[in-house]
Amino acid sequence: MKRLTICIVLAALVMLVVGPATARAATLTKPERQLLALINHTRAKHHLCKLTVVTCLQKAATAHSHEMVRRGYFSHSSFNGNTFAQRLIRFGFSPSGYRSWAVGECIAWGADGRGSPKAIFSAWMHSAPHRAVILCGRFRRVGVGRAKGSYDGLSNVVFFTLDCGARSS
Repeated sequence: MKRLTICIVLAALVMLVVGPATARAATLTKPERQLLALINHTRAKHHLCKLTVVTCLQKAATAHSHEMVRRGYFSHSSFNGNTFAQRLIRFGFSPSGYRSWAVGECIAWGADGRGSPKAIFSAWMHSAPHRAVILCGRFRRVGVGRAKGSYDGLSNVVFFTLDCGARSS
């Protein structure tokens, strides 16, 4: 009985420390990891902290990339007209309970080789507004979404969404 009690207590402690199985960390695809590695490498060269993937931003970025492919549009706004900030709040990156809150987004698409993580990263770094999001020292959290499909009469198109955020209490 004593051994069973110890096992139950240990299992409870593991659940408190690790959390339930449904609270797993976000998983990135290989191209998403490659894009994030390019971004974090550049941030390090600018003496900025690495961006850390959080599940709610990851889900928001992935959903937006898939929605753009499925609905055949390209915009920071969702198909229903919501801004990207409203989308991030809906997915759980809320300003509630925080003293400061900021978000930024980069989107891009490319066909064939122009849809590679390296090509997308290069395009963003050659665009002042996208570069500003990537090199914003305030951002600490990120989600990277990618979807493949057809767009504007082209096949083999890849959409990327990068959602960045900062919150402090």
